[in-house]
Amino acid sequence: MSLESYIGSLKEKPEHIRKSYAFWSAFGLTMVIFTFWLASFSVFSDNAHEAVAKAVDRAGTPASSLTASVGSFFVDIKDLVFGPKKVKYSSVEVKAGKR
Repeated sequence: MSLESYIGSLKEKPEHIRKSYAFWSAFGLTMVIFTFWLASFSVFSDNAHEAVAKAVDRAGTPASSLTASVGSFFVDIKDLVFGPKKVKYSSVEVKAGKR
């Protein structure tokens, strides 16, 4: 039975049966999504929690994070307008390679 013929047979059924099918289909899909969501929490090990805790500690306060991001934004804008700093080498040494 194809999906189109199955949907066609559902269209012929009474409204309360169609609503029942719709409800249980939505409920089943929601349960599948909920199961995957719940399982994602068990994926985190202690190492992952420690890594997140370290990242939060390094971030500092929200104000310091915001200040740092605004500062880097202005540096990026300056580099876009005036060009990034160029590195100049005072001497270049060329050595013969092996063949």
